[in-house]
Amino acid sequence: MSVTDPIADMFSAIKNALQRRDDFVYIQSSKLKERILDLLTREGYIEGWERLTGERLEEELKYYKELEKKGALKGKEYQLYKRLHEYNKGTQYPIKVKLKYIGPKKNKPAIQNLVKISKPGRRIYVPARLVPYVKRGLGTAIMSTDKGIITDKEARKLGVGGEVIGFVW
Repeated sequence: MSVTDPIADMFSAIKNALQRRDDFVYIQSSKLKERILDLLTREGYIEGWERLTGERLEEELKYYKELEKKGALKGKEYQLYKRLHEYNKGTQYPIKVKLKYIGPKKNKPAIQNLVKISKPGRRIYVPARLVPYVKRGLGTAIMSTDKGIITDKEARKLGVGGEVIGFVW
């Protein structure tokens, strides 16, 4: 099945995993997604991410196959295994995104919301003087510029505009 907006698909996967209180989520790879995940890690919204290739991918698949042998591969684990197996086809590889929770009991997600702004049917570009503020500066705008994938704060500092990919807070 082809995906028309892979970034929106990644945002949806992350939001759904946060609602389920998952520790991690698998997404399909692309260089743009990796740059966005680097930005989210740098800004403190996720704990980190890793490419699952070679031995690391085999370890993940082996874990789920052992659960399957025990008969314990049900519900959430089955969905994760199915998604991991689906992304392990072709030239792309899966990415494991480790989600972050904050608060005294570590039960509140660090990401309250992810919103895709620029869509395939309507790209949103802004000049340097109109770079948006998210939640009056408490959130972060993810932007694609000629300097790479950067935040709204970095865009203002560098004096560049570009495409507004999304907002996170």
